[in-house]
Amino acid sequence: MHLLRRDYGFYINHKKIYRLCRENGILLPKNKKKIKVNRRISQNRKINKPNMLWQFDIKTGYVHGENKHFYFLAIIDVFNKEIKNYHLGYNCKAKDLKFAVEQAIDIHRPNISELTLRSDNGPQMTSNQFFEYVSSIGLEHEFIPVRTPNKNAFIESFFSIYETQFLQVRYFSSFKNVYEETNEFVDFYNKERLHGSLGYRSPLEFTKLFESGKVEGQLVCC
Repeated sequence: MHLLRRDYGFYINHKKIYRLCRENGILLPKNKKKIKVNRRISQNRKINKPNMLWQFDIKTGYVHGENKHFYFLAIIDVFNKEIKNYHLGYNCKAKDLKFAVEQAIDIHRPNISELTLRSDNGPQMTSNQFFEYVSSIGLEHEFIPVRTPNKNAFIESFFSIYETQFLQVRYFSSFKNVYEETNEFVDFYNKERLHGSLGYRSPLEFTKLFESGKVEGQLVCC
């Protein structure tokens, strides 16, 4: 409009320019809005046994010897703090998340009708591929509201431990080095690391005592 006025002396408003461009088929195509799948917002829940609520998230680390970042996806059981499964790689895509959850279900055999997954709104979590997977098996997946990491407090707490007690005190020469040491750390976390909220027991020790009726689990509200 301003160029037409300056260069050709045409005084014309923007509405007429738009109409002329539309009639001559020279408008730029409009961006189509992506149809988003309805996301279930996380609900306040009372958890009184394992395999009722699993939280998961992704953290990045650094392979010093290769000058590359890696991705660590972990799934934690809110009730007993057990890491159910994890993915480690240079990438972490929707297919990796799907495979990690599939493995966790195959290993731990939860009652799908009682289990809920909770995550933030990352691209892997909101992908159509993952939505189709959880829908196909009847698994409920809920999302925390934006900027509310406290709603995912248990996985955030685990990653805080992973950051301070693992990432910050190690030098990784290779991805193989990362994989081996992360595997050892998760094994230690599940089998040996004491948790005050579990009566100073490890997740697996607490779970065995709970399942045998020797300890009462505390009701977890989240």
